[in-house]
Amino acid sequence: MLKPTRRIVTGVDTKNNSTIVSDELIKAFAPYASYPCFQIQELFYTQDNPQSLQTRPATKPYTIDLPVGAMRFMIVRMPTTKEMATELKQAGQAVPDDWKKFNLHNTDSVDYIYILSGKISLIVDDEVVTLKTGDFITQIATTHTWVNDNDEPCYFLCAMVGIKPSEKRGKMVVE
Repeated sequence: MLKPTRRIVTGVDTKNNSTIVSDELIKAFAPYASYPCFQIQELFYTQDNPQSLQTRPATKPYTIDLPVGAMRFMIVRMPTTKEMATELKQAGQAVPDDWKKFNLHNTDSVDYIYILSGKISLIVDDEVVTLKTGDFITQIATTHTWVNDNDEPCYFLCAMVGIKPSEKRGKMVVE
């Protein structure tokens, strides 16, 4: 599971002096109740790129949708299909017959993803590419899903930048 990360934010105060604005521990959260082994650690979020020092309020529910120009920087723990199947069963949910169709979604964003550890398959429509530690991908508003049918979870660093929404696609809702 993801360990807390120390986040230090710097900025410029009203007297135009450089300063440390905050120094805190950021914990991971599980956006899906039915499989909490999937975790996100949101390191920073801003809608006023690049000037804002505001992060997403803790009381606002997480959503994968970003306003145009918003930026999200996070670490993701992508569990194995075995972990997810166990937790889905425990939650009384159906286990997918085809993981390549499970949780297909798209975001109106450009995503920059660097694999920190492990391996994972990215499915983009009918195409499959396996990513491993040290690989980097730029994903631009594609319909996709992730499948980790390996023995270990995959950890990746992701920066998302919101772009103009497409009216031709559906949206995934995070519960």
